This record gives sequence, structure tokens and C-alpha cells, in this order.
Amino acid sequence: MTFPNTAPDRRAELKARYRQAILDAAASLIRERGKPQFSVDELAERADVSRRTVFNHFSSLDDVIMTTCTQVLSATVDEFRAATASTPAGDGSRDGLFDELTAALRNIDLPPVVAYLAGVLTVEGENGRSQHSISDVFTRTTEQLSTEIAERTSAIDEFEVAILVSSVMNGIAVVSGHWLARTGGTLDAASRTVWNELLDRLIVTIRTGYAPPS
Repeated sequence: MTFPNTAPDRRAELKARYRQAILDAAASLIRERGKPQFSVDELAERADVSRRTVFNHFSSLDDVIMTTCTQVLSATVDEFRAATASTPAGDGSRDGLFDELTAALRNIDLPPVVAYLAGVLTVEGENGRSQHSISDVFTRTTEQLSTEIAERTSAIDEFEVAILVSSVMNGIAVVSGHWLARTGGTLDAASRTVWNELLDRLIVTIRTGYAPPS
């Protein structure tokens, strides 16, 4: 009698557990210190792994921080997925998909996430990180979201779905930068009004495009 070889599965499980422990440790250190100001040795100690294990999973400390931020945004993207699933089904057209996406965007609370990302990623003179890295975090989530939407939107081909989702997500990154510049990332009624105004402008711009009026 032969038995299935479960060793590879166990190794994969262990690898995933170490990777998540590193990310959890990074998130914990960021919360405690308010900034990603810690060394690889401190991170390894908090995650209860070796320094070598950190670099087995991530190319650099900056990669750890960017991935941690991506996980924070991914939690919001999960909320976005739930919101799109709860909106009324469109007619299968591009306009219908656009309405579905923008309705979902209006139903999630992005300003606290953007403020968090700005606080983590805007580190003057350290590892070259800046406010512009927020765009990188949004980009990391775009491909998976495009794939998922394409799978449940058979009336529109994958290319057009990818273009639409990319336009919306990259537009949100631009909105984030302007919102931070105008509000400093404060979270109050006035700053949320600014966010909603910028979001409205984004939606109108994507919807109407740049074609000359007919």
C-alpha cells in the first residue's frame, strides 16, 4: 500500500505560516511606533524567526512594509468585493459594470486606509519611500480584482475589464494623493467632504472621457 506524500503540503503550510508571522510582526511594530521604524533584527525577533528566514520570504525590509500595506488595502478590497456583490446586477454592459464599481466605491470607507498608508509610507529620507508608494500598493491589488470581476462578467472581455478596473483603482490612487495634499490626512467631516468631491470628479472624468462633445 502506498501513502500520499504530505511533506510538500506541510512545507508549504510552514512557509506560509512564517511569512504571515513576519507580516503580523511588521504590522504590530508599525502600530506601536506609528512608523515603519525598525530593523530586520527587531522584526525577526518579534516574528520569532531568524534574520535569514525574513530574507527567504522578502527581498528587503521595504518589501515587507509594502506587503504589509498591501494586506491592509486587501482587507478594504475584500469589503469592495462584498459591496459589488451586494449591488444590483447590471445589464452586462461596460456602463453597467462601471456603475457597479462606482456604487461599491461610494459604500466603502477609504479615507482611514489612505491616511494609514500615508503614515506608513511617507518616511522622509528612509529607503526612498514616499507618498507616491501608495500608487504601488493600489497597483498590487488591481490585477487580482480585475481577474475576479472578469470571471463573473462574461459579457465583457478580460481586456476591457482590466482597463476599467485599472482606470478606477489608479484613479483612486490619484484621488488619495490630492486628498492628502489638501487635508493632511485628517479624518473629520470637512476632510471627508473633500474626499467625496474628489471621488465625484474621478467618476465623472472616467465616465465622460476626453472625446470632444458631439
